Amino acid sequence: MNRKLITPVLAAVACLLLFSCSPGMKEARAMLAAADSLMDSDPQAAMYTIASIDSTAISGFNKGNRAKYILLGTQARYKCYLPVAGDTSIREAAEYYRRKGPESLYAEALIMKGAVHFENKEFIQALEDYKTAGTIIDRRGDDPLQSGLIHTRIGELYQITYVYDSLTVDRFHRALKCFLETDRTEIIMRGWLSLARVLLAFSPEEALPCISEGEALARELNDRQMLTVVKELMIGYFLTQELYQDIIRTADSISDIELEEVPGPAANILLALSTAYARTGDAEAARATAARIPEGAIDRPTREYLLSDIAVSERNWEAALKHNIRANRIADSIVSAGYGLHLREVEKQYEDSRLRERYSTMRTRYISTYMLLLAAFCAIAVAGSLLYSRNVMLKHEVEKCTDIIRSLNEEKTIIKSSTEKMPNRESINISEEMLKVTDELMEAYYKYGRTKAIAEQVKAILKNHFPEEGTMMRVRKIVDATYPGYLSHLEKTYPSLKEKDIYLIALMVCGFSTGTICALRRISESSLYVEKTRVAKKIGDGIRLSDFIAKTLQGNRQY
Repeated sequence: MNRKLITPVLAAVACLLLFSCSPGMKEARAMLAAADSLMDSDPQAAMYTIASIDSTAISGFNKGNRAKYILLGTQARYKCYLPVAGDTSIREAAEYYRRKGPESLYAEALIMKGAVHFENKEFIQALEDYKTAGTIIDRRGDDPLQSGLIHTRIGELYQITYVYDSLTVDRFHRALKCFLETDRTEIIMRGWLSLARVLLAFSPEEALPCISEGEALARELNDRQMLTVVKELMIGYFLTQELYQDIIRTADSISDIELEEVPGPAANILLALSTAYARTGDAEAARATAARIPEGAIDRPTREYLLSDIAVSERNWEAALKHNIRANRIADSIVSAGYGLHLREVEKQYEDSRLRERYSTMRTRYISTYMLLLAAFCAIAVAGSLLYSRNVMLKHEVEKCTDIIRSLNEEKTIIKSSTEKMPNRESINISEEMLKVTDELMEAYYKYGRTKAIAEQVKAILKNHFPEEGTMMRVRKIVDATYPGYLSHLEKTYPSLKEKDIYLIALMVCGFSTGTICALRRISESSLYVEKTRVAKKIGDGIRLSDFIAKTLQGNRQY
């Protein structure tokens, strides 16, 4: 090396060493280590320790220390029941540990990243993070605690999205089984209470022993917060059994300070207490308690049900009905959205992707990275364009079929009245057939109206009841019976009219609406307009087909 460069290089290295070993940096690292050791036993103390680190020292962290600082901060907030939806920097920590390791910290970062996605209602991304973390933990096979946490997170994901009730319970059972393999009394306590919370919704009697096990461990640890959670779960049990006085008595024994320490359970306690007051007729106390529930602490349908109970206690039946209808509508939409997530299918796809990843790893020994990336890009592009085209086509079909159903529904009354007026048996038959079609379409819309399958259902119903050729003959018989000789006269007078033109005129003579004609002809409304214009031009310039039909029918009906 050039001797002129040695002095500045050594000076720079000395400065770096001096900065990295400065008292502030040493203290910051020590505080990180202290927070890490406190995380499981006292997360609140860990959070305070992290918050006490000087901002100047944080700005001087290298990437490893910064990743540790981010991970511990998110973990501390999460374990203290504080929201972590805004802790998006956890992605930075997860990416660092993915590249640099160790795998154990990568798994922890993925769990916290999944928690952030979870609170942001990005459920599929949360599931993918949890499954990736689970794969790492299962491969290591030496951490039942983390394995139990993964089962818990996935169980919570199922629970919040209203899907796979039996699998939700199974996940929490498996989580507890993993926790029991550890010597962590606090974690085991939380496992019992988490399982109890899930069972309350499906089997309250099975939840009671779990609550008792959790309470015993909470008393052994003298954990005041978890004892408040135990009271919350007991209040939940009392609510399922409609033991309202027991709810009021238990809630009164909880101080405001205890409620402040556990915001989530506190909201559930206040909700149950307000419900108990409402159902025992104390509307004033119910409203006062409901007002103490923080905005956003309970979901919208639950709040609407509570307001309905309060309105009933005030004998305001109109308001009670309004709140109940609103709650049911919101709940149905939430459940529908939850089922629409198809999380089980996502899990299957994830496992498939893991197998494909292993297969791809084997192939990389023989195929260059460039070829793999090129192939993957082409596959994604083709699949994406195919899916996009298919979705656009299905969307148009669904919209078209929905319009047809709406039109046929409006036609139902007209068909019923026309049945009484039409003199011939063929008219009665086709009217009855239209009523059957309307009924089947309504049933199909009820079952498949929110799915892409509605288009195929409508096509099958129309093809079954009104095949194109057979329907043309039946409609002509109706017109010939009602207006004898009318269609034959048109064919002789206007020889340029084709069979399908006469069919269109016959449908209009029968008085069918635009939507019904479109359905029977299997064409769109715009195509029908073009056909009407074309037929009118064959009859004469400047003529509207509907005016021509009305005028000729007003004359002599014998041709």
